[in-house]
Amino acid sequence: MLGRGLRLSEGKEALTVLDFVGQAHKKYSFEDRFKALLSRTRKTVEHEIKHGFANVPRGCSIQLEKQAQDYILENIRNAVNTKRNLISRLHDFLGIKRELSVREFFESYHVTPQDVYSKKITVVRLAGEADLIKEYRVDPEKERLLASALGRLSFINSRRWIHFLQTILPKIQLGKGILLNPLSAVNRTMLTMFHYTMFGKGLDDLGNRFPSIEAALYWAIDDPFLYAELMSLLDYQYVKIDFVDKSLPQLGNDSSLDLYCSYTSDQILVALGKHTENKKSSFREGVLYLNEKKLDVFFVTLNKSEKDYSPSTMYQDYSINEELFHWQSQSRTTEESVTGQRYINQSANGGNVLFFVREYKDEAKFTSPYTCLGLADFQSHYGSAPISIVWKMKESLPGFVMKTVKV
Repeated sequence: MLGRGLRLSEGKEALTVLDFVGQAHKKYSFEDRFKALLSRTRKTVEHEIKHGFANVPRGCSIQLEKQAQDYILENIRNAVNTKRNLISRLHDFLGIKRELSVREFFESYHVTPQDVYSKKITVVRLAGEADLIKEYRVDPEKERLLASALGRLSFINSRRWIHFLQTILPKIQLGKGILLNPLSAVNRTMLTMFHYTMFGKGLDDLGNRFPSIEAALYWAIDDPFLYAELMSLLDYQYVKIDFVDKSLPQLGNDSSLDLYCSYTSDQILVALGKHTENKKSSFREGVLYLNEKKLDVFFVTLNKSEKDYSPSTMYQDYSINEELFHWQSQSRTTEESVTGQRYINQSANGGNVLFFVREYKDEAKFTSPYTCLGLADFQSHYGSAPISIVWKMKESLPGFVMKTVKV
């Protein structure tokens, strides 16, 4: 009926839909239906309902009378993917499929990876507890480790990195932690990025338990159930990528970072050479200068909460348009300082500035990853301590990033 109503006709300017709905089945998901109508957003459907659906496509609006709004919000609250509800959905899924596929479960039952992994549990553990997988025996230490790692991997969206992992992990499992052929520099970096995603530490920080990162990764993924879930999640992440990324040749041919893709701070620090296979570096600031590369790296959180940031770090960072980005230096950085002069004379001195941006510090009970916005050139500045700088991005900000960075 909506399709017929939306047909174009001369003199027709709008379609008004009056939808008289009775009581829906208790398993009916209003959240999934509204989510399908929304543009790319990290806000919850509950937030959209309460704030008038700010992220529906242009030219569209959704208006709910109070009684309908209250009913739908109650439906969403009752349909939250609790552990009990997830097991119920798994039971329904396996009753049809007979074989557990994490990717198909996420796609068919509108469950997000964060729904599961935020509970520090794996899908196969849920199935095992419900006796849906026979002879389920998994090392609890490995399962806890992988549940956290899978949560971090649920944000991965670099085609190049995912494809590499889909190729290399079967070789690590088959070779029991020994790779017959040496990896290129960029592939070695991507493998180390995955190691930090799994363990959050270098080999030395793990107490020298493993002779190599291949051996450490084999220990983590040698269980067939957990390995299958990991590979299925990578498949799921790959097929749902909905943007075109780009390489960053300015960072060198051995760079493992891709434009517009999302990375955790540990993954970025590995890619930039700060974290090594053996040792994790110390990093707490929102800026990083790599002298040997003449590269300034900015880690920007746009929507800052007072509980997470002090008054001196509530910087005014936002996009001006598709090319210009307003950024504030650290509060102690003056115009005359060495750092301030390096920013202001960036182009003249042949330096580079690399931006990573995220909307919030936390998302779905995980630390939010940063989106790589690429390199930028100094445009103008004003003020001191902090310095306010307008940077011109070398690559235009794509639509989904513009939505993220707009204030």
